[in-house]
Amino acid sequence: MITRQGVAGTLRAAYREVMPLQPAVLTMAKGGHQQLLHQVDGLSVGSVPPLVHCVISMGDRDLTRGRLPLGTDRWTTLVRPIPSDRRALPLAGARNLAAEMAVEAGAEVLVFLGGHVIPGSRTLERFAEAVSERPAGLPDGPVVYVGPLLHLPEPEEAVGYPFGRLDEVALPAPGIDPPEPGRHLGEPSPERFDGRAFAMSARDFRAAGGFCADYTGHGLEDADFAEKVTRAGGAFVHVGGATAYVQPVEPPDLQTELRVALRHAGTWRSRWGGDPVEHPLYERLLGSGVLRRTESGGFVAG
Repeated sequence: MITRQGVAGTLRAAYREVMPLQPAVLTMAKGGHQQLLHQVDGLSVGSVPPLVHCVISMGDRDLTRGRLPLGTDRWTTLVRPIPSDRRALPLAGARNLAAEMAVEAGAEVLVFLGGHVIPGSRTLERFAEAVSERPAGLPDGPVVYVGPLLHLPEPEEAVGYPFGRLDEVALPAPGIDPPEPGRHLGEPSPERFDGRAFAMSARDFRAAGGFCADYTGHGLEDADFAEKVTRAGGAFVHVGGATAYVQPVEPPDLQTELRVALRHAGTWRSRWGGDPVEHPLYERLLGSGVLRRTESGGFVAG
């Protein structure tokens, strides 16, 4: 005898065979409330809504206490705090916590976005398709899907951003030659991984071991994750059409960056037995003269 529940289960299975999995969006914030609201606006005009929007508050009282209008009837919004030091935010730990929340909510596709990043109109759709289909020829290890990252100018005060058409105002990005929408291209240089916008299956994120929470502040946490994925036999794949847009932020001062860079270099050394070779943060600090390399290849204040 065929029951109503049995028919419903069969329909759900058939739906999942032809439709990509619905993604969760994971982010974190400390201040930057208008930028986070812009992210919500971007999600609102997307071709695929998220299953859940997991937002980690890194010592942000207004965010923790629900004072921001993040909610919508199109998806579930979850906000959870993480213990934080304002001098060095727990970006790596916040991503891990957001992933736990998303998995608890039933998500199988995780889309990580920085709190100041706005998804394009089809970013979630493209990421969900890639993760659901898992392009042929990839290794058995965890796969990280990345899309083009374009920078935005300051929004016009009276007009704001044209959500859904951000490509019209994004700043040119010389040197970027992404694949066509719907196409995929392997990344031969995992050390170039930028964690401000990427996607993974929940299973692959778990297999990679998540981010190392020993890193606080922004520095080598992305490079460390790329190292973990690589050593786990994984790969990085560019997804055409999964464009995300970075809003302008106030840059940290050099001394703050120097302090984080030196601490991260020590953490990297203890984990991997060497020193980071190429990284934009260290290249910038070396160029400014506040950091220098020792004869052994390590780093000290300049």
